[in-house]
Amino acid sequence: MEIPLPPIEEQQAIIFKEATEAGIKQLQANLAAPVLPGLIDGPLDRSHLLRLEEGWEPPSKDLLDAYFKHFQKAFPEYGTDAKLAKLLGLSSDRRVREYKQGRSKIPYGIWRRFLVLTGRVPQDIIPVLAFMA
Repeated sequence: MEIPLPPIEEQQAIIFKEATEAGIKQLQANLAAPVLPGLIDGPLDRSHLLRLEEGWEPPSKDLLDAYFKHFQKAFPEYGTDAKLAKLLGLSSDRRVREYKQGRSKIPYGIWRRFLVLTGRVPQDIIPVLAFMA
């Protein structure tokens, strides 16, 4: 028995298209996320909300701790540091505690993921410049 398969390049194009369409659906679903009461950031320093090239600065430990606690209260399924760490793509809850205590500054990528998850910043969509083999 022989099963005809399209060339690998065509298979990759199909996978890319399906993943892109799934991403579009997720972005549209994101617009329907509930609005929850937030924290007041304060009128002054909002550099923790910027992109790297815009002058991003890591949040203070107090702000980070407040954001994390607020999130964990709103979403009890992430109520432990271990569960929050997993959501953020970290291998250990130790890192979350270090960030909360100010012993380590949270890296931009992890912080940005948290801001996207909480609707504080939009997701970055990166353009595809070409399909290169």
